[in-house]
Amino acid sequence: MSHGRSFAHLLRELSVPDRGFTFLSGNERTFFSYADVNRITADLATRWAGLGIRSGDRVALLLNDESEFVLAILAALRAGVVPVPYPAPSPGGRHAAYVDGLTRICTTAEVRLCLAGQTVAHLLADAALPAPLATFDTLTTAEPGPHAEPHPDDPAFIQFTSGSTGHPKGVVVSHRALLTHSAAMIEAIDLHADRDRGVSWLPLYHDMGLIGKVFVAVASQTSVWYLSPQRFVRDPAGFLRLLTEVRGTIAYAPNFAYAMLAQRATPELLDELDLSAWRVAGCGAEPVRPGTLRAFARAYAPAGFRASQLTPCYGLAEATLAVTTRRPGEGLRTLRRDDVELTSTGRPMPGTEVRIVDDEILVRCGHLATGYHGDPAATAHTWRDGWLHTGDTGFLDDGELYVTGRLKDLIIVNGRNYHPHDIEETVERVDGVRPGGVAAFATAGEHSEAVHVLVEAIRYPATTDLPDRVAEAVRSRFALPVHGVTVVRRGAVPKTSSGKVRRRLAAHLYRSGTLTAHLPGKDKS
Repeated sequence: MSHGRSFAHLLRELSVPDRGFTFLSGNERTFFSYADVNRITADLATRWAGLGIRSGDRVALLLNDESEFVLAILAALRAGVVPVPYPAPSPGGRHAAYVDGLTRICTTAEVRLCLAGQTVAHLLADAALPAPLATFDTLTTAEPGPHAEPHPDDPAFIQFTSGSTGHPKGVVVSHRALLTHSAAMIEAIDLHADRDRGVSWLPLYHDMGLIGKVFVAVASQTSVWYLSPQRFVRDPAGFLRLLTEVRGTIAYAPNFAYAMLAQRATPELLDELDLSAWRVAGCGAEPVRPGTLRAFARAYAPAGFRASQLTPCYGLAEATLAVTTRRPGEGLRTLRRDDVELTSTGRPMPGTEVRIVDDEILVRCGHLATGYHGDPAATAHTWRDGWLHTGDTGFLDDGELYVTGRLKDLIIVNGRNYHPHDIEETVERVDGVRPGGVAAFATAGEHSEAVHVLVEAIRYPATTDLPDRVAEAVRSRFALPVHGVTVVRRGAVPKTSSGKVRRRLAAHLYRSGTLTAHLPGKDKS
């Protein structure tokens, strides 16, 4: 694959008639072969002009229909239009907060148009957005017109970071970086289109689902089946049933999804499944916990799943996506540091260098993003002397990367550093605490710095002794002073679009009194 081309060149070469994308919606399945994708995106690429959009203009994509999203974003890349993926609003969500977030991102990215599906357009019809709102149907019927050919170094799209440690920033990924990353990923996981079949429920507005399961799939012309994230949440086992049905070989998910699935491994479900074809069970986008992955492997061993299929990885939007990965078939590798078991996220991707400076992970490769759109100061701080300063902490052992946390999330008590996700993992083992529903952050205790913990319960009303048991678990494991434990309603612990806990926001909400304790008396020390 030549990297002196744009992604538009690659799209023009799609020709396979019997492999492509299959989208599941209700009981319906819609298939687009790669030959279809070539033909449809060629037509749609000419339609942007009819909406007043030219090459280089930014367009926010608010499409909750996966097939519309994929066709629109590929048509944008083909026309040199710069898409800005953003989650669609939920009908029962906080409408004002959503509009505020969308407005901030549209302003930051200087968006010229918001493209939405019919349902989303109806929800936003009365919103005062900084850019006009159009529907996917409007794009398909717009007057065709000419468009410029994108250059390899032109922006392909802007991926807003999930904002786990601060305000989201618009990461600019070039066509060259996108192609280079796709080639590296294909080599790293030994991807072969005639053998491999992808299955994904990951959100397409987030880099793990978009790049890993759309752009890499296009670059290799590998077949992929797509479920919506909402469908996965309603029926997680349906994801495994689909893997069984299509003999899926590659599927990625965050740690929390493996935990959720491990809890649902009933004998009746196991009898329905055959997961023996699943050779790359990728895990990334949030801290990879070995106990979670081992529990999943044990639970689904009767269905043919092998622990060697587990494939932890590490990446971030600023590197387009992947930085390191375990290779297929290697399984887990762990070691202990300060009595904490850590998971290897593997070796650097082909063409990627990783080094550790003052505990921070630095990355250099041919698929680094260009910078943050409209933020030269943050760009200069993060991209320095050819190296990406990730803000993540970790270390290398025998050439493999172990990620320990985020620099800005460190909890420092009595001169010692504690990584909050280690505390959160301990708390999640306490009976009655909901997995993934924990946030730990530093706060001022009565006499010194201490830790405060927010927890969501599995069942409500939670037992009155839950805060005491959580505090005791933290004290016993880390000898840390616990300022308090607050049990909050389900879903109250703030998270990013990829499921990472937003600890700084959690701390702000707690200190401002915005979070309401679910138990009388609030804090239990």
